[in-house]
Amino acid sequence: MPAVIRFKGVSKRYKLGVTRTSLPAAISKWTRQIFQSNTRNSAQDGFHWALNDVSFELEKGESLALVGSNGAGKSTILKLLSKITFPTAGSIEVNGRISALIELGAGFHPDLTGRENIYLNGTILGLQRREIDLRFDEIVTFSELERFIDTPLKRYSSGMAVRLGFAVAACLTPDILLIDEVLAVGDAVFRDKCIDRIRQLHTQGTSLIFVSHNLGLVKAICKSAILLESGRIEYIGTSTEVIDRYGELLDVRRTLNLENGEASDERIGNEIEITKIEVLPVGSEPRDGIIRSDYKVEIRVSYIAYREIGPASAMIRIYRSDGLSCCVMHTNDDEFSLFLKPGKSAISIFIDPLQLSGGTYHAISWIMDADGVNGYSRGASDWFQVKSLLPGRDAEDSVFQPQRRWVQHGPDSETS
Repeated sequence: MPAVIRFKGVSKRYKLGVTRTSLPAAISKWTRQIFQSNTRNSAQDGFHWALNDVSFELEKGESLALVGSNGAGKSTILKLLSKITFPTAGSIEVNGRISALIELGAGFHPDLTGRENIYLNGTILGLQRREIDLRFDEIVTFSELERFIDTPLKRYSSGMAVRLGFAVAACLTPDILLIDEVLAVGDAVFRDKCIDRIRQLHTQGTSLIFVSHNLGLVKAICKSAILLESGRIEYIGTSTEVIDRYGELLDVRRTLNLENGEASDERIGNEIEITKIEVLPVGSEPRDGIIRSDYKVEIRVSYIAYREIGPASAMIRIYRSDGLSCCVMHTNDDEFSLFLKPGKSAISIFIDPLQLSGGTYHAISWIMDADGVNGYSRGASDWFQVKSLLPGRDAEDSVFQPQRRWVQHGPDSETS
């Protein structure tokens, strides 16, 4: 297979601080450079290397994920491929038409209607008006915004604007598709629709480069992956191998933080870090990742305490894909004592049975002080699917399916 993308020793350097382009600012900068040329500051001071000597290839029809912590260089690679920015060193070769799902709706104008913005954004993405005419109905149908298509964009919610932006970009047929975290926005039903569209494009031969912190989604979409660390390639392999290596890297970092009593850069609290939230069926194997509403479920919250906290509390809340809070469970409500000591640990709650109606959900958790007032750390699970026991009874019909038993009373009843 021919390569559609070749990165050869690519480096990207950014200047730190504020850059001003006015004439007085330029003269001032030039003057400082003259008088400070012999100071101790090196020529590299004030610069950040977002990428440093990165090389890889993507063949036609391949799917590649970029994995790494914030600031590792993932989005920089996509911006270089999209020609939003250009490399400081090295070369980039692209063979094919690129469509980028990076900043959806970046070319939208708030005073124009949805219809007008489709034509504007389509033109920015390189489509002729005739091509947009042919795909207009498909774009509107995909966005599910038929009723609002002649409404000015400034009256759209952020989720509606994202739908329209994704619909325009996804209804193209590019040779190469770049995706950067856009699937984290919007409701779960529309996100699943977007994932199906991405898979359809991949099946038709489109090459993919995918960036997401949802590692389950990375495994589901991409066969290969690259682990980036501080702008350099740390490891290249299958998506499973790279995710495992990334987990090991995070474990080492957390262990060092624990030994030094320091906080990780990527967590919310100063004393505790929630590292993972899992929704696990107990005694039953989910089929295709789907949990039945009659399964017993464990929600496990793994965390690291960087110092002894002592008495604490925890809260778990389950949300439906439309943002509805389905239930709230708190250790204080159930008179469960939680005591936090330094080190890695976990707390679990068991729900028997789950009883949620069919649909898409996720769980969030807070670890808080003993009174449940101040939060130490917050985390969220991946989305999970629940299958209803009754055909056609989905989440929009109800929130939960309680265990039940019917009894008839009266002279006609066999149980009277």
